[in-house]
Amino acid sequence: MEGKMKKALGVLILMLIVAGLLVAGGGRGRDSSLEKVDFLLNWTITGDHAPYYVALEKGWYADAGLDVNVIVGQGSGYAVQAVEIGRVDLAIADAPVPITMRERGANVKIIGVIFDKHPNSSFFWNNSGIRNPQDLAGRSVAVPATDGHKVMWPAFARMIGIDEDSVHFINIDPAAKVSALASRNADVVFELFTALPFMQAAIPREDLGHFIWSDYGFDIYAHSYITNDDTIRQRPEMLRTFLDVTYRAWEYTLNNPEEAIEILSRYHPINRVEYLANLNVVMEFFKTDRYRNNGIGFIDPERIRMTYDLVNLYQAPLSFPVTDVYDTRFLPSPMYRFNF
Repeated sequence: MEGKMKKALGVLILMLIVAGLLVAGGGRGRDSSLEKVDFLLNWTITGDHAPYYVALEKGWYADAGLDVNVIVGQGSGYAVQAVEIGRVDLAIADAPVPITMRERGANVKIIGVIFDKHPNSSFFWNNSGIRNPQDLAGRSVAVPATDGHKVMWPAFARMIGIDEDSVHFINIDPAAKVSALASRNADVVFELFTALPFMQAAIPREDLGHFIWSDYGFDIYAHSYITNDDTIRQRPEMLRTFLDVTYRAWEYTLNNPEEAIEILSRYHPINRVEYLANLNVVMEFFKTDRYRNNGIGFIDPERIRMTYDLVNLYQAPLSFPVTDVYDTRFLPSPMYRFNF
């Protein structure tokens, strides 16, 4: 009974928080003639969020009949919960997280992917003695509680052969990762490799160490667009339209990064030089043969299977078929391209 009460309280708190974010994120006027879409980002603003503001600025969402409210996120776990309870229509989450949480009863599904390589990383000071993932044992790690890294850590820990409880987690605000490492409040910070320019702005390059999880076997799908089963049943055309415009904006952003960051700066106070460097790192995770041959956002069933199998083997036994975790019907046809 106590567990159920805690879960109910957690859902209530989440609903109140997300409701507050919806008000905050909807500061601009909503157009009553358009279909309203609440879209939750995975994180605080970074360069890979530029496409959504490109689409807003150029009027592409509105031209397609959508009034899209872009909401700043707080991690993949948070995103899945917000989609599950229907407080947002779509969100970005690291692919293993919705798969794991679907096993726990969350009716969420992947309908598109973003990065074609996985950027999960660990950052640390070079003089810490950390040289490989096994050296994380016994260390303090700063990461927000609902961050995708935190949710997926048990799987990665088992993959590299260390006890998942061998690290001491320090819960931090999503925006505090760089400062947590720069101030040495933690030995390690879990962060996407795409944040490298932000880390280098606070820590001398020669002193900053890192490793990318995918180099040690964690080579699966990463950022994905998710929605819940009810939205798939009730609003399929909205999902199809949203993804078409969004991937069009990704194509434009990847082929025009300077302009995309300039547009992002109109909506958020950012350092354009750092954010352009950040977006340039992001672009490396789109430069794959899969995307070259099939287009941005292509979902490879075999790669989905690999992601499912990793969760099943290292994180939590899964009782549903892999076909339940994704739906490709809403992807653009033809798909948009990145000229690299």
